[in-house]
Amino acid sequence: MATQLLSLGLIGIRLYDRILTSAAIYPGELADHIVDEINMYLLRANEREKVLLFHLACEVHESLDDIYARVDDLETRQSIALLMDVLIQRARELARHH
Repeated sequence: MATQLLSLGLIGIRLYDRILTSAAIYPGELADHIVDEINMYLLRANEREKVLLFHLACEVHESLDDIYARVDDLETRQSIALLMDVLIQRARELARHH
């Protein structure tokens, strides 16, 4: 279960939905969908969330491109949701130092 992702509240749920349902075949396409969702949410995010989401958005493209060749099956999408937990933890650590 993607607990770190879901612990983000509304944005976490929206990201989880995007990860599982986006019409993407390649990692860059899915990363674009994830970053688009983050950008839409930034207008209502507080400062702490903005810093965390900025760091998360910065890591998504590189991480997905490094690990996956294709992202068009459910098992891979679930794996990406778990990867997001790791990226969120890193983003939280970076945000603490900001």
